[in-house]
Amino acid sequence: MLAAALAVQGQSAGELYVLARQAEKKGEFAKAYLYYAQAAAAEPLRREYWSRAQSLQTKALTESPPKPAPASAEEIEDDAPALAGSISEADLQEARRPLPPTELQAEKLRKSFDLKGDAKTLWLEITKAFGLDAVFDGDYQPPSGLRFQVDDVDYRDALRALEAATGSFLVPLGPKLVFVAKDTPQKRTDAEPTVALVVPIPEPVSIQEAQEMARSVQQAMEIQRFVIDSARRLVLLKDRVSKARPALQLFEQLLRHRPQVVLEVELLDLNSKTSSSFGLRLPDRFSLVNFGRWRNILPATPAGFARFLTFGAGKTFLGLGIADAELFASMTRSSADTLLRATLRSVDGQPASLHVGDKYPIMSQSYSSMTPGAGQGFSFPPTFTFEDLGLVLKITPKIHGDGEVSLEVEGEFKVLTGKAQNGIPIVANRKFNSKVRLADGEWAVVTGLMSSTESRSLAGIAGLSGVPILGPLMSQHGRDRSNSSTLLVIKPRVIGSPATQEPAPAFWVGSESRLLTPM
Repeated sequence: MLAAALAVQGQSAGELYVLARQAEKKGEFAKAYLYYAQAAAAEPLRREYWSRAQSLQTKALTESPPKPAPASAEEIEDDAPALAGSISEADLQEARRPLPPTELQAEKLRKSFDLKGDAKTLWLEITKAFGLDAVFDGDYQPPSGLRFQVDDVDYRDALRALEAATGSFLVPLGPKLVFVAKDTPQKRTDAEPTVALVVPIPEPVSIQEAQEMARSVQQAMEIQRFVIDSARRLVLLKDRVSKARPALQLFEQLLRHRPQVVLEVELLDLNSKTSSSFGLRLPDRFSLVNFGRWRNILPATPAGFARFLTFGAGKTFLGLGIADAELFASMTRSSADTLLRATLRSVDGQPASLHVGDKYPIMSQSYSSMTPGAGQGFSFPPTFTFEDLGLVLKITPKIHGDGEVSLEVEGEFKVLTGKAQNGIPIVANRKFNSKVRLADGEWAVVTGLMSSTESRSLAGIAGLSGVPILGPLMSQHGRDRSNSSTLLVIKPRVIGSPATQEPAPAFWVGSESRLLTPM
């Protein structure tokens, strides 16, 4: 092949065509294919050169070294974790190489057909009706006795139906030229062109997410080569056109730009306390003291008593302690407001977390010792786990196309109860889950915790404070109130273009064994 290529340098397209005809008559199909291809390159307007080259392509490949078989679905699945790699400059050059047209320049008309004949006749008639030309593979054996009938179809529907009716497939060679071959896996591998496509990874998408998407597309479409270059943030996929094009569309749908969301979170803690007391404080205890001398020793005066009512004399001189009465009325009021404001940023569909509190060490294993004998023992150091005390929030936003955002809020509140079990403190845990849908820039109270406490007290002389009319006047009254409110308020703000609620566009790729070639 190399010697033949060197021998034809400087020759005209006509001379190359003559050499190709001679090589074809001798059965040297690889050499004839090379001559026809070089003649077509020297004179592109002569369609006959390129048509004959394509007709000998299959026979020329049989004389060439066999290509490695494409990877099966099991092999691709086994190699799925090895998506990460580097894209060489040769791969980038191949991706930039111009490819045959994916859309034929056929007449934009709708026609009806009712034809009979063999497959070649049908192909020539249909392509001619839409202003196209068809060339056939050298091994193409057209089935005969066919009838083809369709009504009001364009060129795509007509050619797709003809492919199914004749068991063939076509490959566009030019704007108005198609190559037709028998639809077999080997023929598709030999005749269908292979393309290399490079896709950049958007910044909001991480490499791990891109690898998961690429693995899904690779397993769905059985792509021969799928490489993710994490350094350049590029994705390379390489396979036949009928596989690579739909795989690219599917990957781009999964990789579409996702807008970002800024979540303004405010935690409001409002506390108020009111205390009031009023009444008449009367003495409810009286001290009786014997002031009479007993062996020249004076009795001690009880604390809190300065005045006494005395009676008797001598050794029976007694005193009854008198305390002061007090009329009082007092009131106290206190309030405290705490505001915690935080700003979170996340991507559509990705959760954002917020922790307000401390990490508290809790001992899970303490020292222990065993002494099977004198002077022997085993000890184990203590181990600790750290609990996130306070409030832990997990917010997952979902952006809609109508300027609204759905928030899935998961909250957890942990505090120490003050009790312990075997020396390990007990943690009280409260959880809540909530979903809310808000407009862009709208505040909403997602959840809250409210507590209210009221206590009353009554003190007075036993028996006297229970008298219906006199009791309230001769007793002491107290009243305490406390209110506490904790509110979680969230406002979402969308950054970038919002997502759309419309479903992703569908595209037909054909059956598993007969993929559609773009035309």
